[in-house]
Amino acid sequence: MSDRGTRGAYRKEDRVQLHPQLQRELVEKAAARYGNCQGLAKHLNIPKSSVHYYLVGRLTIPVSITQAMLEIANDADLTERVREKGIEKNRTWANQFAQSVYRDTLISRLRLPTRQDLENDDQLRRKAAAVVSYVMAEGSIWMQKGEWGEHAVNITLSDREDDLYEHFRLLCNDAFNYDIGTPQRPGNGARAIRGFINSRFVAEWLIENEVPTGYKSAVRMRLPKWVVESDDPKTWISALQPWCDGEGGVIGRRGSKVVNFSLCQSRHSDLDVATLPIQLVKNRSRSFPIGSLGSIDVFGVSALTYLRALSRSEVLEDVQLLLRRLGFRPRLGISQLRYKDDGFWSCIWALRFGKEETLKLVRMGIIIQRDKVSRINKASRQ
Repeated sequence: MSDRGTRGAYRKEDRVQLHPQLQRELVEKAAARYGNCQGLAKHLNIPKSSVHYYLVGRLTIPVSITQAMLEIANDADLTERVREKGIEKNRTWANQFAQSVYRDTLISRLRLPTRQDLENDDQLRRKAAAVVSYVMAEGSIWMQKGEWGEHAVNITLSDREDDLYEHFRLLCNDAFNYDIGTPQRPGNGARAIRGFINSRFVAEWLIENEVPTGYKSAVRMRLPKWVVESDDPKTWISALQPWCDGEGGVIGRRGSKVVNFSLCQSRHSDLDVATLPIQLVKNRSRSFPIGSLGSIDVFGVSALTYLRALSRSEVLEDVQLLLRRLGFRPRLGISQLRYKDDGFWSCIWALRFGKEETLKLVRMGIIIQRDKVSRINKASRQ
């Protein structure tokens, strides 16, 4: 054909579908005439990456390039087998084939645990549970390539929580064979570090395991059933640790003997400024006085009752359930009602622990972040 040897022109051609071993033999014998694949690519005036993809079977070979390689190989038996076994396919099929091979190649490099894997492998289940909780507590899943429907994952931590970052990084390596790399700084100058899972397949795995996409405070978020229904206490601890370390904070002044702990999670409500009087907000944090909620009626019930019924933090209820199984008795309630920029109020739910239970969280490895552990242990010795 006239377009043989012209870079880019052959891309519009039909392709030849060959068995991977036969295609590899064709490329190897043609490349042998020029020393290597790079020499063959130079002779054919095509990218050396194309020859490599032909060799490994990621791409099918255009008709003209197939004919050129057969002439270079000069092997009658090979030519006969290619003509006998080769099937011409149109460009649409070739595109779909290349995409499927690429997808299979990416997946083969990853580990995507099945439900059976999680049931049978205790260590894998514990690590996967921690990854899910980290993304729920401190990360998000967002659309990276809208035209392809591809999602990605990010996690954001304080710049003082580099130990948590390395813990999450190790978990991703162990659970998915995926390395998120070294921490990245956000472009807005915030004192934070970020990591990214730029694999659509890991993102899809997380979505399938009940991690919501987009803004999590606006949806019902629950821990996966395989975590909640597990009878393994170490799986519960693994799922709880990212919540306590990521969303938790030590309560009490530095140097004080009384140090408690709480962890918080935001849940959007449908109450707006027309329902709750914004004039009651008199602080820069835009928090509504919690004590006033019981005396304000909305839709025939008190605002506090309404919010407890319809703006619950289901995920903290799951966290509370696991903590109770481990012998804790944290108190769950609304700690703040904060005015958001969209004109609606957001419930801040909190789980609160007393001093003895706070120390127990450290002893059981549910809190591992070094600054929190150091502060709690220091208070316990005073």
